[in-house]
Amino acid sequence: MRYYETLYIAHPDYEDARLDELKNNVDERIRNHGAEIVNSYTWGKRRLAYEVNKFRYGTYMMLQYSVQEPFIDELNSWMELQEPILAYLTTRLDDAPVIREDSNGEASFDEKVVEVKKTMEAEG
Repeated sequence: MRYYETLYIAHPDYEDARLDELKNNVDERIRNHGAEIVNSYTWGKRRLAYEVNKFRYGTYMMLQYSVQEPFIDELNSWMELQEPILAYLTTRLDDAPVIREDSNGEASFDEKVVEVKKTMEAEG
């Protein structure tokens, strides 16, 4: 069994309902290839290091899964065609990922406070 992690950046103007729909579409695509999803959650909206498709911000989405037969090339080709996905990166993990404990997949309140503080410090 191999473990993979796909980080993809979604359109920054998408509201929660559209982000959930996008996340469900990506999860469904992964499951259709026989993969078992370990973690799938919205990491949060962040400023990008450089512009991607003329956007300075993006919503980071994290997906960790296990699969018997890799299908990364097909997944990357599919993601390339998805308009709401600005960028993506898939990496192979050496060990099984830790399962997130929060049931709704959102970052905890403390994590969000730290993110806001870091963003405020970085912006000046």
